[in-house]
Amino acid sequence: MPQIVSRSAFLFGLLTILVSAPAFSQQALIRGFVSDGSTEQTMQGASVTLFSNNVVIKGVVSDADGYFLINRITPGTYTFQVSFIGFKSFEEELEIQPGSVIERTVLLSPIQLEIGEVIVEAEAEGGATAVIAGLETVVPADIARVPVPGVSGDLAGYLQTLPGVVIQGDRGGQIFVRGGAVDQNLALLDGLPVYMPFHILSFYSAFPEDIVNRVDFYTGGFGAEYGSRVSSIIDVKARNGNKQNIAGAVGFAPFLSEARFEGPIIRNRASLIVNLRQSFIEELFPNLLGQRMPYRFGDRFAKLHTLIGSSHSLSLMILDTDDRGDIAGTKKTFDGETLSSIKTDSTEVSWTNQVYGGTYEFQSNRIPLVVRLTAGWSFMNNEFGPKDAPERITDVESFDLKLYASWLLKAGTIDFGFSRRKSTLSYELDGLFQDFTTASEDLTEVEAFVSTNLSVAKEKLTINPGVHMYALTDRSRSWLEPRFRMSWYPLGRTGSLTLHGAWGVYHQATVGLNDERDLGNQFTAWVVTPDDGDIPQSIHTIAGVSYRFAPWLNVAVEGFYKKYDELSVPIFSSFPSFTTALQSADGVAKGVDIRIDMQNRPFIENTTLSGYLTYGFAEVEYDSGGLIYHPGHDRRHQLNALVTADLREVSLTVQFQYGSGLPFTESGGFDKWYLLTPDVDVASEPGQDRILYSSPFEGRQPTYSRMDVWLEKRIEHGRNVTTLRAGVVNLLNRDNLFYYDLFEFRRVDQLPLIPSIGVKFELR
Repeated sequence: MPQIVSRSAFLFGLLTILVSAPAFSQQALIRGFVSDGSTEQTMQGASVTLFSNNVVIKGVVSDADGYFLINRITPGTYTFQVSFIGFKSFEEELEIQPGSVIERTVLLSPIQLEIGEVIVEAEAEGGATAVIAGLETVVPADIARVPVPGVSGDLAGYLQTLPGVVIQGDRGGQIFVRGGAVDQNLALLDGLPVYMPFHILSFYSAFPEDIVNRVDFYTGGFGAEYGSRVSSIIDVKARNGNKQNIAGAVGFAPFLSEARFEGPIIRNRASLIVNLRQSFIEELFPNLLGQRMPYRFGDRFAKLHTLIGSSHSLSLMILDTDDRGDIAGTKKTFDGETLSSIKTDSTEVSWTNQVYGGTYEFQSNRIPLVVRLTAGWSFMNNEFGPKDAPERITDVESFDLKLYASWLLKAGTIDFGFSRRKSTLSYELDGLFQDFTTASEDLTEVEAFVSTNLSVAKEKLTINPGVHMYALTDRSRSWLEPRFRMSWYPLGRTGSLTLHGAWGVYHQATVGLNDERDLGNQFTAWVVTPDDGDIPQSIHTIAGVSYRFAPWLNVAVEGFYKKYDELSVPIFSSFPSFTTALQSADGVAKGVDIRIDMQNRPFIENTTLSGYLTYGFAEVEYDSGGLIYHPGHDRRHQLNALVTADLREVSLTVQFQYGSGLPFTESGGFDKWYLLTPDVDVASEPGQDRILYSSPFEGRQPTYSRMDVWLEKRIEHGRNVTTLRAGVVNLLNRDNLFYYDLFEFRRVDQLPLIPSIGVKFELR
């Protein structure tokens, strides 16, 4: 292990020397910004290209600031072009001198496209069918397609419309991805972990539409860059603030109100963005439709970003979230009568997240190298029980240091990096799990990787082989994890057919403990795996195909198989007890996802239709000491449909969700329980009634379905935009079961029919 660290340090030292060495030739660069000439809003994704004799020499796309940089340009005469769909292209002839630095601020003018005009981008991102071997790249426009209560979109609302993503209910802040448990997902914000990123109402996360630049969501088969989890990765890149103009927004809605400010600190060089959100549903809807709404949550985000010279950038980021609520806030009697006055502090749950960090990035003008250094601190606290006297507490604190680099090739990249995470995991479980009561554990994880992303066979084949090294330095143990991803474009990169696949090995040293018999338990305690045992491992295999039937219609089908070893699960007992021991289990998750995406299909009277349909079939099976069962997140069938009709400034969206019943452990009968002491007479003492469990997870909850309807109007005037959104959650007022309390014979339902209205004022 020390040899690996030493070699990594030597390699990065060598690269630093190369970067600081004198240039072999006086190459030039072009940098600048792209904006919408009508609104002055920065434009992300604009194509910036250099041509020589009608041949593309170099090309980039503008980032979230509208910023672009083309470096290492050989002196000569070029045509400089900036283009974006729906805008008139900008062109300029440039005579580039040795060592020159050319700066341009380009304003593009919008043009009116005829209905039916089709423009295809070779590297288009986003869309429900834009999935490549378990990777879906999500952009803000995708998030905005799925309305949620409030006015702005949220990543959580979009993710739960995807096949393979399972949620237990509309509250709880937990998701399961393609058979993986909650603790097997890793959420990253600008490279730093966010341990509980979803809010107590499952419409929301710590990642609202207004702060997201892009999200790489890996449902499996992730490449060599990622490690320390065995199921999925949610890698969120936060956007930077506007470097040219002051912008912002204020939104008011009972579910979630928001405020955002952004603008330049130094024009075209440094910017700040601040985003604040807070729910008011608990205060404004204390007894909505006869049911309490005891949920309170919010998040705060800020990011400072600056460009330093022509090659350097620095960003500093802060995230803070808080959640508290009563997961049994919608409790009913056995006969279905709503209990509006009951308050059960024992079912209160709360959590907080704090993330502080920064990233320094260097793009060399002398050699084809990009280096990124990220450092930061993450903290999470999770409590279960009354606020002043919680029954269970868990904390996770970690320090991260990452150094990644990319060597740019003509037909791809070579990527390599090194990271170190020092974590402290603390918990007070009050005897919930045998051998785990109160403790604090330290863990040091060291990771390194090397991979290459190459485009071969006339750009018809992209391959991404790599290897990831995962080491626990406290235990002097390490694992090598091979990874491979590929995409094949038989008809070319712009063709209609894509075949893709992925395979990889993954390990994880931390485990989230929860009693799987308790469907209403939203508490997860993080612990380190025992020193003397194997750590959880998984092997992923993914294969899929996507096909564009028409410019407006895409279909994608993908199958997956995940094999798990050495998972930690509770030992099953027929006797109800708040203490359970743990044992290892192996598991298999397999299934197939189908996606159909329609975008901007002309309809009637200048109306366009957009939407998508997704279906997921999955089966999850655990084998724990010969006991074979399907865990509580094994949802076999899941269907999501969304359609939006747009007529100029008005849109109508209808969303439908269906899920087959989740497994649960049924009651098998009753008996009398006695605390056997010398003075107890079982012949005369009444004893205590006790429920006995049947075989584990052999029952199934009722199916889940929900229909939401949203009406939205946007009023645009230059840089000013006003958005009005009104809608109804659970339009059919279906009684969807969240969980059933066997001890009190009371059911806890998911949210009833709830109206929502909101308004947002935005300066772009």
